[in-house]
Amino acid sequence: MKAFAISKPLVVSLIATPLFLFAAVASAGAGHGSYLLAKILFPFTMLSTLVFGSIIVPAIALAVLQFPFYGFILGRANVKNSLGTRAAVLLLIHMLAVAACFILIGDNFS
Repeated sequence: MKAFAISKPLVVSLIATPLFLFAAVASAGAGHGSYLLAKILFPFTMLSTLVFGSIIVPAIALAVLQFPFYGFILGRANVKNSLGTRAAVLLLIHMLAVAACFILIGDNFS
């Protein structure tokens, strides 16, 4: 039962990750679209553009690992009966990063 409690959020995050990545890349239109979804779904990767000026390979790896990391954290919290608290903390951190993206990053990383 413990393994199921850990794996359920992780499995959901593993399924969601490629869908979210596709949506973000498709909306960005190879640099000719909008980065709105990328800022909302992958704010930590987008914040890295402040330092590097573009999305670099390690930042792409961060985007690929972001939601599985969330799933792992939530899976562990599920076992310890602290899912609500940990989910709220993750959501707060994520939303702060999204807000930082909208405040600090222009439409084309300017």
